[in-house]
Amino acid sequence: MRVLMAAPSSPARLHNLAPLAWALRTAGHDVKIAGRPSFAEEILRTSCVAVELESGAEEGLAESAALAEFAELWRPQVVVSDALAPAGTAAARAVGAVAVRVLGALDEPDAEDAADITLDTVPPSLRAGSGAVRAVRHVPYFGPVVVPNWLRRKARRSRVLLSLTDETLFGPLFDAVAGADFELVCSARVPAGVTLPANVRLVDSVPPAALLPTCAAVVHDGDAALALAAAAHGLPQLSLAETAITARIAAAGAGKTGSGEAARTLTADEELGRAAKALREEIAALPAPRTVVAELIR
Repeated sequence: MRVLMAAPSSPARLHNLAPLAWALRTAGHDVKIAGRPSFAEEILRTSCVAVELESGAEEGLAESAALAEFAELWRPQVVVSDALAPAGTAAARAVGAVAVRVLGALDEPDAEDAADITLDTVPPSLRAGSGAVRAVRHVPYFGPVVVPNWLRRKARRSRVLLSLTDETLFGPLFDAVAGADFELVCSARVPAGVTLPANVRLVDSVPPAALLPTCAAVVHDGDAALALAAAAHGLPQLSLAETAITARIAAAGAGKTGSGEAARTLTADEELGRAAKALREEIAALPAPRTVVAELIR
């Protein structure tokens, strides 16, 4: 079976499609992922074949005639598209293929969705909106990683992953966690003048795929992909910026939103830990991408 995927120029959105692409490929199907020429290298990093689309709006695939043109040439049986690449559904209609839409952490189900099948990688307890969706297990993926040497040694105490993009948050957070009974690991550039507590470990890189299985909790500033990955690993989390997905995780009791003060008790809060593990079990019980692939074939 030939499967054409359409991805906007966003690594996070491409990574959300990758597990389904791998499931299709390992089942013996021919998979190609279409994207902008400037995004081709990122597609190749998923070990999939890239198709360069040289026309259409650079911001996305909303009006891309190139996608439909390639579909007419290659004649796929299935076209899979990210929620921000609606041209995938149009290309599927042009060649009589099955149109599949994949929702991520930042997307909402749409009652007027024109796709034949909509797959939602957000677990039902965190889903909002209406529309007919098919739940699929979220498989965290952040691109190729190398396990650093320091991570191959057993941690002497609980480890917490820190991921921040807002430099103004470092100072208050470090003040809040100073002396806490865990190791806070981050790779960001700490602003000058910020005091580094003894329990903070600065490293060259913190690949989530390698680090999350060794962690007891996660602190971030609203990163949707990291929030969903932490949920899949059953980790309590603190988001210093409230977004739709982090608010729902907090409402489920598996995380918190707010100031860095909440980070001190993140690993010791038993109720938070139980809710995080329950969320992990819910995600693990959902159909794996390979199960969805089998249904597509039928």
